[in-house]
Amino acid sequence: MKQKILIFGGVAVAVIIVGVLMTRSSTPKQEDQKLSEQAVAIGEPVDVALDFYNLWLDARKAIDTDPYQSGLANKEFLSKELQARLIATQGRVESEADPVLCQVVVPKGGKGRVVSQDQDGSRILITAKDKELTGQAIFTLLRHNDGWFINNIECAPGEFDLPREFSFEKEGFILKSVPPPLNPEYWHLVFEENGELGHFVPLFFDEASSCTSFDGEQTTCTPDQFVEAKKAHAYGQMTELGVEVKRLEFLE
Repeated sequence: MKQKILIFGGVAVAVIIVGVLMTRSSTPKQEDQKLSEQAVAIGEPVDVALDFYNLWLDARKAIDTDPYQSGLANKEFLSKELQARLIATQGRVESEADPVLCQVVVPKGGKGRVVSQDQDGSRILITAKDKELTGQAIFTLLRHNDGWFINNIECAPGEFDLPREFSFEKEGFILKSVPPPLNPEYWHLVFEENGELGHFVPLFFDEASSCTSFDGEQTTCTPDQFVEAKKAHAYGQMTELGVEVKRLEFLE
């Protein structure tokens, strides 16, 4: 039986129930446009967005080419409008943010998450793995036939507040060897809240819970293969008993 969350004062182990009013953004709908010749990419929207982001990033890092010379600005699974806008940015000054990476300097890598999604469209947020880089790339993808195409890419500053898909989003370390009265039957996330360390919350997984390794590989979570004290970012819905995990991203 799942234990209820308890709150302990002082220097004792603390578990805080996070109550967040969740607002979902309206998912983009396909505009009235002729899509018969629009090419698509096959796969999950977050993978399509990250694949293009990484292609662009690799070309930016390359010595002998760039994204424009590589033909990425007119990639077939981009909308015609986005292709035209990217092509128009060729020759931009170095002090301007890259139109795809949304950073002034080239990041080491990017990580993405779904902001909103339904059967017609999806919004993906991609941020740099470099903690000091705060730019955000917001990819809007639309479904067409059996795949997805990238309709738009917007850049936003780090303080831009996107609608939250989850009521719990925290970075910390996963532990199963927890002190009483916590239940060692379950994995817990230990995290910082308002500058205070030592907050624990139980994590509950099911067949819909996805886990992403630090190198980006996404699989169904297998808790019995987890390793103690691994750094991770948990996304899920907060309940009276703990967090129902939708996604767990392992970090370096």
